[in-house]
Amino acid sequence: MNRRRNLIILISGLALVIIVGIISAARPKGAAIVAGVQKVGFTHFQTRLPETGQIQRPQTETLAALAAGNIDHVYVKPGDHVAKGQLLVTLSNPQLVTNAESARATYQAAVGRATSAVQTNAVLPSQNQSALVQAQFNLEQAKFNLNQALTDQKNGAQSGLGYGGNTAAEQRAAADANVATNDSNLHEAQRLYIANKDLYANKAISKETLDQSQAKFEQARILDDQSKQTRASTYAQLSQNVSVLADRVRANRDAVRQAEAALEAANLTASQNKVGDVQAARGDAAARMADMEYAQEQVAHLQFKAPFPGIVQTLATQPADALRPLQPGDSVTIGQSIVSVAADGGFIVRARVDEQDISNVHVGQKAKISGEDLGTKSLRGHVTAVGAVAQKSDDPSNTSRQVITTIALDGSLPFLRDGMTVDVDIITTDRANVIAIPNDAIRRDPQGKPFVYVLGVDKKTVKTPVTLGTANDTQSIVSRGLTIGETLVIDRSPAIRDKMAITPAPTPSASPASSPVS
Repeated sequence: MNRRRNLIILISGLALVIIVGIISAARPKGAAIVAGVQKVGFTHFQTRLPETGQIQRPQTETLAALAAGNIDHVYVKPGDHVAKGQLLVTLSNPQLVTNAESARATYQAAVGRATSAVQTNAVLPSQNQSALVQAQFNLEQAKFNLNQALTDQKNGAQSGLGYGGNTAAEQRAAADANVATNDSNLHEAQRLYIANKDLYANKAISKETLDQSQAKFEQARILDDQSKQTRASTYAQLSQNVSVLADRVRANRDAVRQAEAALEAANLTASQNKVGDVQAARGDAAARMADMEYAQEQVAHLQFKAPFPGIVQTLATQPADALRPLQPGDSVTIGQSIVSVAADGGFIVRARVDEQDISNVHVGQKAKISGEDLGTKSLRGHVTAVGAVAQKSDDPSNTSRQVITTIALDGSLPFLRDGMTVDVDIITTDRANVIAIPNDAIRRDPQGKPFVYVLGVDKKTVKTPVTLGTANDTQSIVSRGLTIGETLVIDRSPAIRDKMAITPAPTPSASPASSPVS
């Protein structure tokens, strides 16, 4: 599109030069040229980034079936406003309801058996029973500690858990591997830095790239030194562990023997032990409770409720007939989308900004939204988010990547709908009280330096060098060279030269412009 526009501009410019040449040849020598002029004054200057976007709700959620069944009742239709938690659709599945009732009865029976086991065990001598349980626990703990100590001694290192830890050999190998890796990384970083210094000397890369490679080289050197220090510390620690691990094994063997003797004494004094029965009954009750909760969760999946206040967007239709919504009695499968809800809170526009333009876009910038779908209306908005990822363009002819940019609308229109396509002008520069002149008034000398023609008191042109700032499609900011009140020649005619008499052309009356909807 830009190439086509530039071609049209070029052809139009050539035609203008030819026409002006013909007119200039026919004009009597010494006669003043009629040309457009403009008083230099302060104005409001903007640059805009034109994009296309799509109107969306800020938050949408599609509720899918998590359990199979048949449509029981549909309480809403597309366009309805709903409150958070409001019932939207219900399914019917008698089997799931029956399963939930059965699971609840089974759980209640298991709770009864666990309560009975606890009461039976309570009649046993509480002191002896407590001693027996404690002795069993102490023995298991002593065996666990011994196994942990034996494992650590075999591994040559203390894992802290008795399993899952790295052996001494593995720790040494890991330390050696870490040193080797960091040595390799250091050599590679050094090679790249030396290569980049040569490239920078030959102006093949930027200073920033050279600085980055130097920083990576310094970082690699630090990591290499750290890995060597860590390896030395690891070797020293492992050497000290040998005697410590042997002492732990001997101490834990003694602890096991003492715990075994204590348990034998507790068994002799305990007349009866029902702890196992209590634990089994409680374990069964816990398992039945999990079954009941799962069955109740399946029943809860038969109801679809609004996740937040909003508007119903869509209701599912028949798979074979997209125009027929689901009716009571229709079957629903797991994973099938049933209803979608969009949150209240107005609309947003998501626009795709080309990666080469995204550096000019920032949160808070104003935007103007218009387009065929809005007719003669336009809306104001402001940028609220700039995407963190550049995505491939949907247009196969556009090879650049694009960044999703979110624009919140400052107003709305009754006919706005999710999915409408709109034109978006992001205002990337917005400056008041600046001197901005038409681009047609700007000329350049053979060295490419810009200048303009200003009318002197004798109504003749005066070549005036200017310093330009930011420009848009029609205007450029002048930061130096012009004074408020001067008369500027804005005609691009090549026939106009320095010290040439000019007759100002009549100024056309400006047509009123429509303002955006607030």
